[in-house]
Amino acid sequence: MSSVATETRVLTGREAFRAGIREEMLRDERVLVLGETVRSGGAAGVVAGLFDEFGPRRVIECPVSENGIFGAALGLALAGFRPVVEIYSADFLLAVANEVMNDMAKWQVQHGRPDEPLPIVIRGCMAATEGLGPEHSQSMEPFFLHAPGLELLTPSTPATAYAAMRAALAATVPTLVFEHRKVYELSGPVEGGVIGERVTSGADVTVVAWGWMRHEAAHAAERLAADGVGVDLLDPVRIRPLDLDPVIASVQRTGALIVVEEAFVTGNVGAEILARVAEALPGHPLRLRRIAMPDVIHPYDARLERAILPTADHVVAGIRTLLGD
Repeated sequence: MSSVATETRVLTGREAFRAGIREEMLRDERVLVLGETVRSGGAAGVVAGLFDEFGPRRVIECPVSENGIFGAALGLALAGFRPVVEIYSADFLLAVANEVMNDMAKWQVQHGRPDEPLPIVIRGCMAATEGLGPEHSQSMEPFFLHAPGLELLTPSTPATAYAAMRAALAATVPTLVFEHRKVYELSGPVEGGVIGERVTSGADVTVVAWGWMRHEAAHAAERLAADGVGVDLLDPVRIRPLDLDPVIASVQRTGALIVVEEAFVTGNVGAEILARVAEALPGHPLRLRRIAMPDVIHPYDARLERAILPTADHVVAGIRTLLGD
């Protein structure tokens, strides 16, 4: 009796995002890609090669008009297509916040069609890397957390990038996939990727982190493990709707929770997570903390940028303070 080994695909984050889109385009001819410069690969090269493979009717080069692109995407979805819209930088979603948060997010309920699918995937690069400046470096998930009707995904590895893109393409509501620029360069297997995973296990403190902060938190957990501190590190990937059950269960064991994110500290996702955990565990003795970027404008200078971004050092110091070391 013999067995045949299956080859595990090892891809970069960029390739993993592309693979998720390409496989769905091969499966379903209703899937279209729209955006600026998508003919030549898009802002970060994620859709490179798709124009040559699928042609101009499936990969649609658009003028520099975010409002026009997103209006067209909504119309295409209503007509039965499944558009994948690339925003050149996720920061520019603020230019189409009305289309995303008022039109797309509310369409199904507002027009009395709650059971009719509205499959729109919005994807783009975000977050800080080497001084791109105030309008290209923000972490965008807090801006859209407030809008019912949307799903938000923030992958952190090639495996979760592939899983998140496939999940977004299977969704029946408008879904935003925020692609951290540093994740593009990572490399790893993509099979078996899941939405939400436990990165490390420990009994002393619960840490929730996503995107690039998952990696900073993992480095911190490795350093603390050498000192006998056990970190239960959870990466939710899906920010909305947020599955807090694993977090609550973990905090019930540890009694301590730190949320690590790259976004500004005021009004961020971490504040919502801490509030909901505290509400879910009334009377439970809790130690809570956020680690995030201060409320300052992103600088162009990469050295100044590095000075304000959360790192493994901040996570280690925060955990030690929380645990009373």
